[in-house]
Amino acid sequence: MKCQALLLTLLMVCSLCVVGYIHNQKKEEAQLSKLISFQNVKHRVTKDVMQEYQTHLIESSSLLDKIKKQIQDLAGEVRGAQDVAEGTKNEVDMCNSDLKRIADEAVATEADKTHVKSEFEKKKASFQEQLANLKKEMEQRSKVCDYIKKTSDEAKKLCSIMEESPNKEEKKEEAKPEAPKEEAKPEAPKEEAKPEAPKEEAKPEAPKEEAKPEAPKEAA
Repeated sequence: MKCQALLLTLLMVCSLCVVGYIHNQKKEEAQLSKLISFQNVKHRVTKDVMQEYQTHLIESSSLLDKIKKQIQDLAGEVRGAQDVAEGTKNEVDMCNSDLKRIADEAVATEADKTHVKSEFEKKKASFQEQLANLKKEMEQRSKVCDYIKKTSDEAKKLCSIMEESPNKEEKKEEAKPEAPKEEAKPEAPKEEAKPEAPKEEAKPEAPKEEAKPEAPKEAA
């Protein structure tokens, strides 16, 4: 009897243990099922999010390709614009150099003009001074010729201009009335003797007759 009671007690204890174990397993199974369902939901959500990300990635990749292409096109346009800018810059530099050269030439021309003008004024003043001196010398000679004897060679040299000028005028005055007397047309060019006119004027003798260094000797 005691053995049977002990066996029953053992069976009951074992049954309780088995029931407790089964209860724990069911509880764990419920938890695991909940965890699995949660993981499934999480996986689906993650999958959807990944698909969205992938879609966005594809769109971004295509957009990036378009942007790269646009960048390449813009880079080509920029290079072309840079080439044009370089050409324009070179032209501007050439224009600036030409403008500077023209300005320098204008300044040099203006300087030359000023120099030439000043030289002209100086020469003009010098010529006027020389002319005034010559006039004074001529006046002095004419005054001296009135008071000296013209028989000497030096007096003749000094007063030759004063003596020749009236002779020339007399010759010219004499030649003029003779022309109308001789009306013969074919003989007119021979009698006028045009080539002899410069011989009578004796232009090259004028500077010799001035004799600037001799004037003060005569005046003394």
